[in-house]
Amino acid sequence: MKVNKIERRVFQFFAVVLAVICFVPGDASAFGGLNGSAALGGGEVIFHAESLLRGFADNQYRFGFGVFFTQGLILLFFLRNIEEHATLFRFVMLALFIGGLGRLSNIMAFGVVDSQVMGPMIIELVIVPLLALWHYRIVRKN
Repeated sequence: MKVNKIERRVFQFFAVVLAVICFVPGDASAFGGLNGSAALGGGEVIFHAESLLRGFADNQYRFGFGVFFTQGLILLFFLRNIEEHATLFRFVMLALFIGGLGRLSNIMAFGVVDSQVMGPMIIELVIVPLLALWHYRIVRKN
């Protein structure tokens, strides 16, 4: 049985939503650093003065969010042919899931430092695996 066009389009819509989720914080944080991310979340700037910690932490933070931003680009590329680029999609889903595990380990070590991390973590640990399973179903039925 083939997957109908409506289900396929709904799946693609959710993939676009996930790409936008990668783009917005990815852009603000990769190019704005720790303070850019704080501003996006409606918070105060994290660092006011120059320090070695800020330079190192900000550098690592920008790199990580640059990768996150790129995952959004990959998701958009994937939409061109969701069957042909299935492996690419699965690796993006794996990366997002592992990122969610990293958030979970942070919460286990420090508690919920900021409630704004809960939404992304739920997306990464629950929604992302569900999208991966949905994609598998679509590819398998086609």
